[in-house]
Amino acid sequence: MSTIEDRLHQRNREIGRTLEQNRKQRQRSVTECATLLATSRRRYSAIEQGATAVSAAELEVLIEYLNIPRQTFWLDNYPQVGTQHVVVQASPGKTVQVVVEVQG
Repeated sequence: MSTIEDRLHQRNREIGRTLEQNRKQRQRSVTECATLLATSRRRYSAIEQGATAVSAAELEVLIEYLNIPRQTFWLDNYPQVGTQHVVVQASPGKTVQVVVEVQG
């Protein structure tokens, strides 16, 4: 297997693991996700196992259905744009140190 084929197979497994974890967290069944994509349970299970690639259109549908942040899949490839708000709670009189690391 070539390096590109290895990377594609590895990436399919990563995507499948993420889909499976989020599906279980949201208490959705394999049947529900397969029906959503108009595919078989067998093929959807293969997607989660990384044995079958998911198309970009299918991934978009699953991201919305499972309420997965888009950057979960592409954070390393595209810098995150926008403002993020972080709330830091501290007792009165206590010092709070905030460290920001900017990448990309």
